[in-house]
Amino acid sequence: MHKRVRQELKHGLISLRLLIGMKKFIAGQLDKQRQAKIAQLELCPLPALLTPVEGGKILVFAPHPDDEVLGCGGTLALLRQKKCTVKVIFVTDGAGAGTLDADAPAIRRKEAMESLAVLGIDDLAFLDEPDGSFRNSSTFKNKIHTLLQQFNPDWLFLPSMLDYHRDHVAIGQAILSCWQHWEGPGRAFVYEIWSPLPATRVVDISSVIDLKKQAISCYVLPLSHCDYLTASIGLASYRGLYLPGKEGSNYAEAFVEAEKKVAFGGILQKMLDLRFYLERLLKR
Repeated sequence: MHKRVRQELKHGLISLRLLIGMKKFIAGQLDKQRQAKIAQLELCPLPALLTPVEGGKILVFAPHPDDEVLGCGGTLALLRQKKCTVKVIFVTDGAGAGTLDADAPAIRRKEAMESLAVLGIDDLAFLDEPDGSFRNSSTFKNKIHTLLQQFNPDWLFLPSMLDYHRDHVAIGQAILSCWQHWEGPGRAFVYEIWSPLPATRVVDISSVIDLKKQAISCYVLPLSHCDYLTASIGLASYRGLYLPGKEGSNYAEAFVEAEKKVAFGGILQKMLDLRFYLERLLKR
């Protein structure tokens, strides 16, 4: 009896050692594969310079009034200078998820119109979804599909699924999904607000940085709660490092260009997966 137990323990110990050895071998092989892929990376590839289109139709989705100018205000100013038609859609009512006074939505609408006027934009609309509790729906999808069909944008701008603000994540996902299923042509660019992007495109906004500052300054209510102006211009200055061969003070806005058709996954799913993983880390 004791002999059999000893034999079983011996076999179990051998099996355990074999299992540990296999795990170490597999881990070593995976590490070799990772190191080989790292070695194949370019030394320091930077986001490609994006040149504003001439005379195009530009559709912008902003979760809240001020997101449009913070995320892509300089680019919109350049596009207007290129004779583009620009339409801005504000998705939520801007009520601050119950943290602001009752007159906040009306104030923010007025500030949005003033800010966009600085950039030369007067075509805007408000969908009045609930601020702080946006949820995608068939009704919302139909609204977006109708906007895409009617406006037929050459370029689309939308918030990031990597953003820390839940409304930005949900609205970005909803808009990008609709655009990917829409049969029209065009390009889509994800902009950054609360979370910097792994950028693939940058726009040189050095010539219009003062317009961006002026447009942000119109949002008096949000600026009374947070210094978005300094933060946004600081981010644009940092992004200016990506501009090739330029000396002096440079400013840029950064984007991720989304794929139109993907069989599975793509940038939408990868950004969402990373955001979900980040959420778990933040809750530790």
